[in-house]
Amino acid sequence: MVNPRPLKLRSQIAPAPAGDVAASLPIARVWVDSGVYHLDTPFDYWVPARLDVQAQIGVRVQVEFGKQKHEAIIVNRLESSANEGSLKPVLKIMSPVIVATQKSLDLISSVSSRWAGAPFDIVRSAIPPKVASIDSDFAIGVPHGEIPIATPDTYAEFKLPQSLSGAKIRAMWCLPPHVASAFLLAQLAFQRSKFGQVLVVLPDERELLRVHRNLEALGLGDQVRRVDGHLLRSERYRNYLEITQGLRKIALGLRGSIFIPLEPNSTVIVHSEGSEHFYEPRMPSWNVRDVALLRNSQEDISLVFSSYSPCLEVGRLIDSGYLSMISSAQRVAVSAASQIQAELIPSRIFPAIRKDIQLGPVLFLVPAKGYGNAVLCAHCRNIALCDCGGRLLQSASSTPPSCTLCQLNFANWRCKECDGSRIYIASRGIDRFVEELGRSFPNFPIINSAGEHIVSQVEDAPSLVVATPGAEPDTDAGYRAVVIVESLRFLAHSDFRSDERMREQFFSAASKVSPKGHIFIVIDDSHPIVGALARWNPAPMVRRELKQRKELQLPPYSRFIVLEAATKEISMLHTGLLMAQKERRIPENTKISTPRLGASEKSSLSLTCQLGDAEKVVDFIHELQRRRSASHKSLITIRVDPYKLA
Repeated sequence: MVNPRPLKLRSQIAPAPAGDVAASLPIARVWVDSGVYHLDTPFDYWVPARLDVQAQIGVRVQVEFGKQKHEAIIVNRLESSANEGSLKPVLKIMSPVIVATQKSLDLISSVSSRWAGAPFDIVRSAIPPKVASIDSDFAIGVPHGEIPIATPDTYAEFKLPQSLSGAKIRAMWCLPPHVASAFLLAQLAFQRSKFGQVLVVLPDERELLRVHRNLEALGLGDQVRRVDGHLLRSERYRNYLEITQGLRKIALGLRGSIFIPLEPNSTVIVHSEGSEHFYEPRMPSWNVRDVALLRNSQEDISLVFSSYSPCLEVGRLIDSGYLSMISSAQRVAVSAASQIQAELIPSRIFPAIRKDIQLGPVLFLVPAKGYGNAVLCAHCRNIALCDCGGRLLQSASSTPPSCTLCQLNFANWRCKECDGSRIYIASRGIDRFVEELGRSFPNFPIINSAGEHIVSQVEDAPSLVVATPGAEPDTDAGYRAVVIVESLRFLAHSDFRSDERMREQFFSAASKVSPKGHIFIVIDDSHPIVGALARWNPAPMVRRELKQRKELQLPPYSRFIVLEAATKEISMLHTGLLMAQKERRIPENTKISTPRLGASEKSSLSLTCQLGDAEKVVDFIHELQRRRSASHKSLITIRVDPYKLA
């Protein structure tokens, strides 16, 4: 295992410059888009006098690196370089527009250190690709006209909690029921825009479009700009520049927008901060929640997390006093009943649901897509398996079972244990639920919202609306009832976030009930989620889970790092880490798991360390990766604090 001594690759040496050099701050320090992991440190170049005005911090330039020309971004201008010998010149300005501020570059640097990555890998996520036809409108020194700003009496203001109206806030807002989250976020964005710019980071495009429509309904359309990747490249770039240059007040974006430069006194709002969508799938695997917290510690901005139930990381910060919690506790009508045998809707709550359907739409939240996600023998209840070992599923009532691995169809399936031929669906998907609910509540229209076929809005008329989590349609007056079926299946996942995810899914669906509506949960009435929903207060459940995590020193009370490498190398990596720990280059109390051999050519191991030791452990892994890169070895995949721990 290598001894982690920092690499020193700080400049590109060349003959003395022939030509005029910038009179002031003649050295440009840049990050180079080299595509080589271990060349992640800044490099020094001299600035020709002809480029002096445009070569500012945050401008994209072209430099010679090795024997090739590469894009780079200026991160500083200096009077001198600590490197001996002459430097190469900046060749040209790639774009005459400042696309990053000193603060946003500092944030990118902090993120690359915390998640063991290269700065330019984050630049690609943070800054949209340039569009030459747009650059001319935003070049340095180009004047801009006045942007009309609507007066406050244009808007119909909504009374938000007083705690959200302070000039500087750092809070978690647990959203109330009966009011659409998109409407609440639009109102919050408008009211925070009185202090400065506002960035609203949403987990997906569907939620972004909802908030956008609500802001337009408030008359704020001219002050709002989308900065997400679903736009045309030119539109996204123009919108990004309008926000970074302070020409618009409110930005709506997805994961990568968390880095967009903002003016002082601005506000960052992160909605549904525990969403898996907020975790960057590529290395380095940063997440929006922690980047927002880093940004809040480095910049003069306010920070608001909003969701129906806080994730455990935010819960820990609330307990420590770092974040204030703004609750929306109130009484909500909740009834619960357990399933008896295989009944879908328990008889105890069936009459009340049937009555509500006659008055308006009723939402049924179901745990999974598909039709039959697990097939059993109806006689002996053994799991139906293919010869290859894969489980069988049924995609529709009219199709035969098929293998989940090899896709082989079983038109004449027979049980290998008892030779029975009748199928029992053990893990119902939404299409099966639709069939059964249609038989239970006949003569009412049924709306199916899931997967690629999500319904945005339903009418305020009697109907059965069946949806998976996140696909629930909106309705103007709210649902007459919200029914959560097979509730325990929402917890039937092996990862550590199943309870956290279940709370957010249940509260989010239940929030769509009308003020006089009812919430029905198919679960034992002693389960804590029943009382939490009735009081509209997830805090006791969050605190209980945090207490358990703290006793076991599990995240968020520790840091978790997953390393993935070729199976043939994983044992050597494991041995090297143990040696480094023995030599105290990794803290002694760091837990290093035994390798988990994968089914493919990749295997993994994990490290769990105390919060105070995390920086040292990540720095060691970061340096290890640099050394592998410099030695032309394959890179390991590093995931610091991933979404799934199992």
